[in-house]
Amino acid sequence: MSAVTGLTSALSSYTTGSYGQKAGTAPTQSTASSGTGTTATSSQSGGSATVLTLSDEAKALLAAMTAAGTSAAGGSALARAQAARAWLDQQYKSLGIGAALVDGQVAVDFTAQDRATLAVVAAGTGDLFTDDETKAAASVLQARFEDALAPHAVIARHTGDYASLYAAAAGYLDAASPEERATTGWVARREAVTEGLAAARAAFGKAPDTGNQNDPVRAMLDAPAPGTTSPAKTATADTLAARARAALDAQAGRARDAGTELVFDGTRTGRMVDFESFDNRTLAVVAQNAGGQFTVSEARAARKALEQRTRTTLLSAFTGSGGDPAARSVALIRQYSSMSAEEKALLGFSESFTDNVLKNYRTVSSIQSMVDAMGSSTGSLLAGGSL
Repeated sequence: MSAVTGLTSALSSYTTGSYGQKAGTAPTQSTASSGTGTTATSSQSGGSATVLTLSDEAKALLAAMTAAGTSAAGGSALARAQAARAWLDQQYKSLGIGAALVDGQVAVDFTAQDRATLAVVAAGTGDLFTDDETKAAASVLQARFEDALAPHAVIARHTGDYASLYAAAAGYLDAASPEERATTGWVARREAVTEGLAAARAAFGKAPDTGNQNDPVRAMLDAPAPGTTSPAKTATADTLAARARAALDAQAGRARDAGTELVFDGTRTGRMVDFESFDNRTLAVVAQNAGGQFTVSEARAARKALEQRTRTTLLSAFTGSGGDPAARSVALIRQYSSMSAEEKALLGFSESFTDNVLKNYRTVSSIQSMVDAMGSSTGSLLAGGSL
């Protein structure tokens, strides 16, 4: 039994989704009022229409956000947009491509770009971006949303508690930057999540279907497969192995330049291998050594490094979530969900890990509900003077 497996026992489409709100740089708008809401239809030459329906409350909130963005965040948003424009141009030059989407897939690595920057690109701030660029940024935003909400979705699907999923989505949206909050898309999504939360609380046991096209939770639940923007997750194992081989060879070369050798354990004298720049999936690929590109020492060292990382992150998730069983379960499931197939296979993780976490979650939650009910009954008796 590996160290990580022992710990496990002890702990017992890539879609634009609702984030794609703007397509084109010169829309024409027509507005029709009806009842409590306003429907704004934007049309572009050669593109499909995007329809947003906002309530009076949402329109007031949008107006406030827009005013705040103009005075406080407007300059920041434009500055971010200009920096993003320069960055995208540099990416095209270095990658030898001319668009952010190639064959419908995001071709630019947005990993280093923060959420606020993605938001201003997706919103087409300053009319500085093409349709492809706004769609690509919107896809990445939705993918990050899905990554953050994935463990909550697992719990919701096993317990029927979709209200907690929507509450988590509300928390995620509320953590947005002023630049993102000032966009029409954010207001529409936040209103959709509020609507979904109310519906989920009213009907336990099933995902609410309000019909709101701006609902990012519904977009996530309806997606055929979760999206990801990380090259380490989308690259083939052979590609990762080739990169790892090149990186290890470079480290060995630098060690020889210093008059020593690259070593893989503390019992030998030399320059210790540095796996800091290797993501977990790459470490797993090296440890598995399916293509035979790595030595026994390299594979063993990679496995040891991966086990240490996983043990640390799982313990951190387990102990850093406080005493709330729901928060602890979410943290553990998030760690499991983030693992690649190679990591799970190498370290002995299976679906039983999630099953055990959810079983414990349901047990503790049931006990907590019983305790709460007993407390409520006792309070009623005391209030009535029966004791």
